[in-house]
Amino acid sequence: MSFRNRIATAGLIGLSLVTMLGVAPMTLGQAAQTPTAQPGVAAKSSEYVEEKGFKGRIFEIKYRDPVGLFQVVRPLGSGFKGATVSFDKQYRTLTVRDFPENIAAIEEAIKRLDTPEGPRPDIEFSVHVLIASSSSGGPEDYPAELGDVVKQLKSALKYKSYALMTSGIHRAKEGPGGIGNSGVAESNLFSNVPTPPNPIFYEYSLESISIDSGSGSPTVQVGEFKFNMRVPLNLGTSVQYQNVGFRSPVGLRQAERVVVGSTTMGDKGLVVVVSAKVLK
Repeated sequence: MSFRNRIATAGLIGLSLVTMLGVAPMTLGQAAQTPTAQPGVAAKSSEYVEEKGFKGRIFEIKYRDPVGLFQVVRPLGSGFKGATVSFDKQYRTLTVRDFPENIAAIEEAIKRLDTPEGPRPDIEFSVHVLIASSSSGGPEDYPAELGDVVKQLKSALKYKSYALMTSGIHRAKEGPGGIGNSGVAESNLFSNVPTPPNPIFYEYSLESISIDSGSGSPTVQVGEFKFNMRVPLNLGTSVQYQNVGFRSPVGLRQAERVVVGSTTMGDKGLVVVVSAKVLK
């Protein structure tokens, strides 16, 4: 059979199959058509969830911090569009909108986690703020317990004398909150303040406090220690306040005195020493 006859025979066979199957033949060059969405009807994505598939539940939190529990249970949600987990600190609640199985998983987690906390020990912090001077004839006025610290500071820094600006003793417990203090410093510790002297304001805070007992002896971790002081500067006929300070995380072993930070103020220096004691 010739090549031309073979093509004709194949065409007749294909046409017969189309007729037998009841399918309309597609002319040469005709493109396949895909169904189009009906006017006014939005196409649904694979994440689309009908609202009737969700349930809602409000959980009352009795013992723990709702914000902390929210961070823990939020990954248990389905993640589908419209599913939510939210908290309210005032009413101490968690509100969940999700599939019933996800709500059940969150409920089980809250039952295990929302339990009374055991007694937490108090932590006693001692904060000392020292003013350092470059002159050797300055007053050496600081608590005796800081003698070793001042000796190390003299060998490490350029300052020759140290005097106490302020001290504070504070008690706190573990938690995301913190403690702080503020006050007015004595101007006679500074040589560059205007005359008559303007007040020198200071403030400090210890935030995100926790106890690490993994190594046996407890270590107090302070997520951030912040210190700030507003010092007046004499600029001709006017006085302008300058902010000096620092912020830093710090770890404190039991009764250990740590230099948290230091900064300079003209010919003076400022050093903050902190210690912590876990009280049984």
